[in-house]
Amino acid sequence: MMPKEECEELLNALLPFAVNQLKKYGEFYPFGAVMQNNNEISLTAVDADDSLPDLKEAINRLTKIHNDQAGKGEIKASGICWNATVSLENGKQTNAIIISLEHRENYSVLVGQPYRIGLFRKLNLNAIFAQDGKHDIF
Repeated sequence: MMPKEECEELLNALLPFAVNQLKKYGEFYPFGAVMQNNNEISLTAVDADDSLPDLKEAINRLTKIHNDQAGKGEIKASGICWNATVSLENGKQTNAIIISLEHRENYSVLVGQPYRIGLFRKLNLNAIFAQDGKHDIF
């Protein structure tokens, strides 16, 4: 498989879990997934002792976990998912599921799916967007 296709597999593992959490709880805590060299996908999360770290700290911890695994050659792709507020093309702000995807073969993309939670916690999803990623892991 190509790097883009392998990252899409991670996206297909991360996005449904985030959507499920939003439907159940109206929010979710940052989490991630990695693709190991044998193509197995496993979810990752930060340890939450008695107090949860703030959003940025949780993302930084997940990035470090994935970066360490990449440095040891244990993984070939990484995905980190969090909730954020983004600006749409019309200038309005909305909540969005954000997923940073990276592959060891110089592929990195940031994917977002804007959403709105309506009455009775009904989740309304908008079109997915993508932009170049940061290359934080590999």
